[in-house]
Amino acid sequence: MTAIDPSADDDPFSFTPFTRHPFFTHVNRWVLERVICPGRQVIVDLGCGPGAVTQLILERTSGQQPPPRVIGVDPSPSALAKARAAISSKWAEFKQGSAEWLSKLVKSADAVVFLNAIHLMPDKLQVLKEIRRVLNPGGALAFNSTFFNGAYVEGTSGFWRRWIVRSVQALREKGMDVKHDGHAAAMQWFSADQYSAACTAAGLRPVTVELLRIEMTAESLADIGRFSLFIEGALPGVPLKEGSEALQIGLARTMEELKIDRVPRYWLEVVAEAV
Repeated sequence: MTAIDPSADDDPFSFTPFTRHPFFTHVNRWVLERVICPGRQVIVDLGCGPGAVTQLILERTSGQQPPPRVIGVDPSPSALAKARAAISSKWAEFKQGSAEWLSKLVKSADAVVFLNAIHLMPDKLQVLKEIRRVLNPGGALAFNSTFFNGAYVEGTSGFWRRWIVRSVQALREKGMDVKHDGHAAAMQWFSADQYSAACTAAGLRPVTVELLRIEMTAESLADIGRFSLFIEGALPGVPLKEGSEALQIGLARTMEELKIDRVPRYWLEVVAEAV
C-alpha cells in the first residue's frame, strides 16, 4: 500500500490540499475508531475520493482475521484512478457511482463511512435511506462534516462574515462586482438535530452525535479558500480563479485586522446503527 500524496493534484480548485492538515486526519480517525472493529467484514467508504479514508480503514483493520473487504465508491473517475494507483491492497476495490444509488453497487455491508461529503447531498434523507438499504442488521453508518448549522464556535461568526466582505472588496478593487449576503454556503446545511432526525426517519438509530472542536490555521483556511465549492458559495457568479485570489486577499486582510492566526471550528461526528 503506497502512501497518498494529497498535494499531487492537477486540479487547482480541489478539496484535496485541505485534507493534508493534521486535524483532518484526526476528525476522520476519531469517527472510524467508533465503527471499524472486528466483525465488520464488508466496509463501504462512500465518497472515497482519492482514497485517503480508505487507507485509514485499511490501516485500522491491518492484522484482522479474516481481513475485511473495503469498497470505495465515488462518482469521479479521476479520483478513483488516483485511489487505485495509491492503494494496492487486494482487500480494497473501487467502484464508480453515487450515494443516491448505492444499493445498485453494493448488495450489503456491515459498515458505511461517508466522511466530509454528506453536506453535498441535495436530498440527505434519500441518501440515508439508500445507505440503510445496504446495511445489515446491526450495521453502522458513520459520517462527519464541518459544513453544518452549528459549525461556528461562539464568537467566530464575525470572522467568516468579514472574510467574505473583504474578499468582495478585493474584487471591486479590480473592477468586478458580486452579489453577497456575508455568508458562505455552497450547499444546504443541516443542524445536528436535523441530521439525527433524518437518521431516525431512515431507519438508523443515532448512537453518537458529537462536536469536535479543531483549530483551523491560516494555511488550512487558505486551502479551503481555493476549493471550488467554497468559492462558488462565498462569491457566487465569480470565476474560480478570480474568486480564489480574492478569498486569499480577503483572508489575509481579515486575519491582520483581527490579529489572529487561527480560527476554531466544530466538526460534526455522527454514528448510527441500522434498526
